[in-house]
Parts: sequence; structure tokens; C-alpha cells
Amino acid sequence: MASTQHTFVNQKDGPIYVSVEPWPECFELEPGDKLTLVWNAPTVGDAMQVDFINERELVVWPSGEIDTIQYLFNGEPGADRSWTFKHR
Repeated sequence: MASTQHTFVNQKDGPIYVSVEPWPECFELEPGDKLTLVWNAPTVGDAMQVDFINERELVVWPSGEIDTIQYLFNGEPGADRSWTFKHR
């Protein structure tokens, strides 16, 4: 396994939602927000699968050792931001 990271940036004019599975973590990103996932991905094959639900929602499925996945929100620890929404 190799450490990898992927960053999602909201460049839309309103919020977007990123769900991380298989655990039901969900993050609301305001315009300009960045969500970075850091984990140990496999050295071969896909590091993650991304499913686009619509233009404002996506679901990501990281592969590899994800028990210790880190969530960085705008560069800071952000696991506590999961399921904290300003919009409905």
C-alpha cells in the first residue's frame, strides 16, 4: 500500500456534497472549499471510484487500507465536519 491523497474543490456557485463510503460520511463544501482524503491506497488498480449522482452530489469509494483515512477540510483536520450542513 502507498499513501495517497485526493482533493475535491467546489468551484460551483453553491454548495456541493461529497459522500465517502463504505462509511456514511458526508461533507458539504461551500464555494472555494477543499476536501482532501489521505489514506493507504493499493499500488495497482484504482485508488478510488467516483460516482456522480448529479451536478452537486458525488459519492467516492476509496480502495485500500481505509480504516485510518484522514479528512482534511481546507487543509485542517475535518472529520468533525461530516454531516454538518448549512444548507438543506
